[in-house]
Amino acid sequence: MSRRLTILAGAGALVPEVIEGARAAGDQVQVLPLVERPDLGLEGRFTMKTLPRLLWKIAAFRSTHVTMVGGLRASHADRVALQRFSGMGRSGGLSGDVTVLRAAEKILAMTGAKVVGAESIVPSILAAEGQIAGPALPPRLRADAELALRTARAIGALDIGQAAIVGGGRVVAVEDIAGTDALIARVAGYRDEGLDSDLVLAKALKPHQARVVDRPAIGPDTIRNAARARIAAIIVEAEGAIIIDRAGFEAAANEAGISVFGLRADEY
Repeated sequence: MSRRLTILAGAGALVPEVIEGARAAGDQVQVLPLVERPDLGLEGRFTMKTLPRLLWKIAAFRSTHVTMVGGLRASHADRVALQRFSGMGRSGGLSGDVTVLRAAEKILAMTGAKVVGAESIVPSILAAEGQIAGPALPPRLRADAELALRTARAIGALDIGQAAIVGGGRVVAVEDIAGTDALIARVAGYRDEGLDSDLVLAKALKPHQARVVDRPAIGPDTIRNAARARIAAIIVEAEGAIIIDRAGFEAAANEAGISVFGLRADEY
C-alpha cells in the first residue's frame, strides 16, 4: 500500500533524491518547504509563525507519513516559538539542536502521521559497516579513525556537533554550530599554517538524538572539501550516517583517493 507522504524540505541535494525515491516507490507526495527551494518549483517557506498552516496542510493532505529532509538552521526566535508551541519546558530554555528536534517530532506527531527518517524512504542512502568508497582504509589510520569517531560521539553528547578531525593520535578540531564545511575549511587553514599529518574526519549521530531527523550526512561536496584540506579518510557511523548522491560520492572519493569507511559506534 502506497504512503501519503509529506516531505518537509530543508536545504541540500538530499531533498530531490528523497522526493524521487518516494515517487518511484509509488508514494503520493506533498513537499512543504522549510527553506527557500525555487529549484524544486516551490514558492516561499513555512516558519514558526506559519506553523499552524503547515500542520493544516499536512492534515488536509491526509498524510500517513511525514519526514524532515535537508539542512535547517533554527533561529533563536524559532527555538523559543517552537518550545512555546510544543509546551516543552520553560519559555526560552531550549538548549540545543537535539531538544529542538525532539520538540519538532512532538509537533509532527500532532498530525497523526507517522514520523519517519529519509532512510526508510530511500534505504540505499544509509551508510553500511566496512569499506564504502575510495581506496581501502590504511591500517595505520585505524587508531585515528576510532579516536575520531569516539570524539564525534563525545561532542555530540554535549550537543555541540556531529564531526571531528583527528591526526597523529590527537584531536585537531571539532565541529561547532557553523557545521562540517566550516570545520573542514578551518583545518584547511591549519594546513596552510604548516599542519603536516595524515588526517581523518569522522561523522556520527549525537547519542541522544532521534534517528528520524538530522542524521549526519556526507556527499560529493564533503569529498571535494576534504580533498582541499588533504584529509586522507572519512569515517562515518555505520547505520547512523547517510550518503547523498551515492554514485557521485563514490566517483568523487575514487578521484580524490579518500577512503570512506563505516564503523559501528557501539564498538568504540
